[in-house]
Formats: sequence, structure tokens, C-alpha cells
Amino acid sequence: MRALEDRGYATIPFHAQGVGENAMENLIGQELFVGVVDVVPAGLSEQMLGGNRAARPERLEAAGRAGIPQVISTSGFDMISCGPIERRNTGDPLWRNRKLAERAITVPDRFRVEARTTAEEVADIGRLVARKLNRSKGPVTVVVPTRGWSSLSEDDTDLYDPEADAAFVPALQEDLDPRIVVREVPQALNTESFGRYLAATLDEMIRS
Repeated sequence: MRALEDRGYATIPFHAQGVGENAMENLIGQELFVGVVDVVPAGLSEQMLGGNRAARPERLEAAGRAGIPQVISTSGFDMISCGPIERRNTGDPLWRNRKLAERAITVPDRFRVEARTTAEEVADIGRLVARKLNRSKGPVTVVVPTRGWSSLSEDDTDLYDPEADAAFVPALQEDLDPRIVVREVPQALNTESFGRYLAATLDEMIRS
């Protein structure tokens, strides 16, 4: 936020827990914004995979319909929110169908439980993102941090899996409209420098 405010923009943050993302999409549709930095579009993947933070199926569409510049990143695509932890032993459909008990899991507390997404799931997310973004009327840049998509999946953390992360970009680009820019940046997402990079990217898109 500060990096955008330093450039003269008024900013409105939204929490990435499904409900917040739905609220953002609604306000974008009311033409209240000149651009969007969508750092954590996880409601899209959670809806596809069945996680707790699922947004509505139309997630990642409002900015495209409005034709405003949007910068998209990948935080949240590295995990499935599946708490509370007691679900693991109750035959819960999400845990059973996706075999979450066999995966890397991190448990910040008993309610916030995150299971690592597989390379296959990450690729499926990439294809879905491409289908959504291809409909955009305005400019789009996808910025992928190659050193971790969240504080939970950086090097030496429980959900660190660079091979799974690496499945995203090739799948995204399979049928991606060539006017959509994809940048891979050798940084971790949860850093000030990466935030400033996203802000500079949006500012450049708006000014051009």
C-alpha cells in the first residue's frame, strides 16, 4: 500500500479470505478503481479445489470487464486452506478426496491449516487463470515470484516446493493471449522489494 501511496494513489486493501475478495470484485464492478494489484487471488484456487477461503466462481473477472490495468501475482496458489485440523480424522471429503493427510501441511493454529498444492493442481490453476485473464479488456501483467509465493512456502518452510511452483507458468502460457505480460521475478513474494515492484508495474501500466 505505501509504495502506491508514495506514488500518489489512494489505496483500499481487501483481505484474501473469500468474502474480502468478493467485496473487491463488487466494488471494481462499480468503477471505483483505476487499477488493481491482486497479490493474493487465492479465492479462485480455493473455489476450484474446495478450500475454506473460496470466493465466488466469477473471481478474477471484474477488472477484466472494467478494462482497468491489473497486476496479478500468485500468493495462495501454493496451498489449500483445510482447517480445523480435526477434519483430518473424520472422513472429511476434502481431506479424503485430495489425500491431504499425505501432503506437507502447516498448522499456524487449529483452525488455520494449510496443505501444499501439488504440481498438477498448480498447473490446473494456471490454466484457469489464463482463461479468466484472456477475457480482459484492459492491460494485464502476471508477476510470479520465484523464491516463494507466501511466507509459508519460502525456502526452509513447511510448504516449500519449487517444483510444484514451477508448473504454474508453463500451464498459464499454454493458451494465454499474447498481449498478457508474464514476468518471473527472482524474489520472495512476502518482501518489501517485491511489493514495490508490483506497485511500480501498476503505476507504469496506468501512466502508459
